[in-house]
Amino acid sequence: MIRILFAAAALLLAACSDNDSSNNAPAAAANQADQRSGALLYRQYCVNCHGSGAGGAPQVGKDHRLYWSHEVEEEGFETLVQEAIHGINAMPPRGNCYDCSDQEIRNAVIYMLQLSAAK
Repeated sequence: MIRILFAAAALLLAACSDNDSSNNAPAAAANQADQRSGALLYRQYCVNCHGSGAGGAPQVGKDHRLYWSHEVEEEGFETLVQEAIHGINAMPPRGNCYDCSDQEIRNAVIYMLQLSAAK
């Protein structure tokens, strides 16, 4: 009986080796969970200018749908993301969120476009 328990324990430990590719899934999920949402970042950083138009920032909201739709169509989504990451005109890089990852900035841009009902 004890031999069977040891054998079962050995099999369980072998199944938990570092070579198991399924061990990467929890790490990837943890990284996604650590990301701040676009809505959170918008409220913490972006709304300061994009909510009021301060410093010439284009405002966000359904009333500004045509502006944002035009930007996406003319400049492209990736250009908007790169401008948010690197800054443009009076906008500082990353909208002053210096610890934001590129993906978090992308999430914030997506959220702003959704708020504006951009097409």
